[in-house]
Amino acid sequence: MKILSIESASVTASCAVSDDEKILGEYTLRHKKTHSEKLMPLIEELMGELNLKINDIDVISISKGPGSYTGLRIGAAIAKSLAYAADIKIASIPTMKSLAANVYDEQKLIVPIMDAKAGRIYTGIYKWDNGECKEVLEQFPCNIDELIQILNEYEEPIIFNGDGSVNYRKRIEDGLNKKAYFAPEVFNYLKASTLAFIGYKMAVQGDIVSANEFNPQYLRLSQAERNRK
Repeated sequence: MKILSIESASVTASCAVSDDEKILGEYTLRHKKTHSEKLMPLIEELMGELNLKINDIDVISISKGPGSYTGLRIGAAIAKSLAYAADIKIASIPTMKSLAANVYDEQKLIVPIMDAKAGRIYTGIYKWDNGECKEVLEQFPCNIDELIQILNEYEEPIIFNGDGSVNYRKRIEDGLNKKAYFAPEVFNYLKASTLAFIGYKMAVQGDIVSANEFNPQYLRLSQAERNRK
């Protein structure tokens, strides 16, 4: 099963092609160019290097949000147009689950944190079980103090990743004392190869949708929409 994975929920633009659980290739950029400038060219270059056309792809795996409103919208538009063109299904993956799955640790809860600005964060609680990164508490928006209050109800040690874990590290350490751990910097960024891993398992289980059924999950209004209110 060949899967094209597209990651556009943050400043990172990333795409990967996999065959079952084997990554055939991956391109990732963290650069000033917008996703509208760089994402489709990355996909085209990767597919070309692998001598593949869109009709060779069985499933498109994409980060559905939350995250950058513009990035999610661009990624969704690309995924839907490709899926329509080739009549293929989409594995729609929660962004926080994808970020959490960057960290493999069966002994700890995994809490990804994406900084949503203006004192808000996106997060969730996950745990590895039988080779899968499973939701303990599905992704949600909050502030860091609300998250710390929730996490103090759990006895397990917790490992954090994502840019929010860097920005709020001292607050987390002060609020959770010795049960807080932090992933290395390299695991703080979203990447398409993680989407490929999750997307394959979803596709095998039949947890995929049509292009018409897929929509991003923003969890909050865009800045422009908030300004109009």
